[in-house]
Amino acid sequence: MPTIIDYLLLTVITIFPVLSLGIMLFFSFVIAPTVHKFLPTQQSGPYIRKLFPIYYIINAGLALGSVIAIASLGVFNAIFYANVIILVLFALCYFYLMPAINKQKTKTNRAFKVLHGSSVSINLVQIILLISITVVLLDF
Repeated sequence: MPTIIDYLLLTVITIFPVLSLGIMLFFSFVIAPTVHKFLPTQQSGPYIRKLFPIYYIINAGLALGSVIAIASLGVFNAIFYANVIILVLFALCYFYLMPAINKQKTKTNRAFKVLHGSSVSINLVQIILLISITVVLLDF
């Protein structure tokens, strides 16, 4: 018979990926474009660079929480591994890509464009994985 802890873990497993997906979509389609639209380039770049560490830490924390909750139940399925991939990609972005992008601050720089493109691609992969997790968990 499931315990209250099991139900709490299942709640975390269900809610954390959906929260992360919502944060990512809101940041990608509302925050970033709005900042670049309404702030001058001299202000928008530094502002976004201040937000990204928070974005990565919150989302990595949600992914880590999901991984721990799933592992606590002893389940190592596709949802577990998708969350691990999402977590590793957030760590990669936080510890490698973000500092590398910040060093290439000018948008005319080819290295900036390649690094930023990598970041966007990783973000898209994470969004696809989170949508997949949501569809599976909510049994659409």
